[in-house]
Amino acid sequence: MEVYSVMLKGFARAGCSLIVFAFVFSCGDVEEIGQVQPEEYAAINKVLKQWREGYENEDVELYMNVYWKDGFLYVSDMGTDDDTTDDVIFDNWDDERESAIRVFTRFQDIEIELSEPPEIDFLNEENTRAEVNNHYRIQGFVASGESLDGGFTGWFAEGNNRFIFESRGGVWRIEEWHDEAFSEEEIRLANNLN
Repeated sequence: MEVYSVMLKGFARAGCSLIVFAFVFSCGDVEEIGQVQPEEYAAINKVLKQWREGYENEDVELYMNVYWKDGFLYVSDMGTDDDTTDDVIFDNWDDERESAIRVFTRFQDIEIELSEPPEIDFLNEENTRAEVNNHYRIQGFVASGESLDGGFTGWFAEGNNRFIFESRGGVWRIEEWHDEAFSEEEIRLANNLN
């Protein structure tokens, strides 16, 4: 009996050692749950929140403050990937501002839904430029008693945003915005409306 007891204790020690060894070395580089994001991620997400809130609240100053004036570029394919003749391109901050004012004047109750978290890829070693991608859905309505062409009282759009963010002097803003809008058919497919 005593031999079995000694063997059993030996196996128990070896087994415990193996379990502890496996636990310690199997964890690898797993990040802690709830780990704080690096400063850059938090700053970029703050700008995206301001972008959405400025547009939804029809606050042109809040909205335009997310963009760099120098080097600004906006490109939208208008939902026609293969047809560049209808693309909208603003290479001037003032053009985007005027466009926002037109939208805010014509529409009310604008709502934007963004996918979270956005995909963020830094474009340089200094982490001062980043490509930020997310999916969006947006809708807006005309004022009561008005209508759009065809009698519609609102509009809906969906697609993917590709932003180029840049940090200048520690301040993050959007330098480029590429709007890859979905066509009507792509919207129906994305939302199982066929």
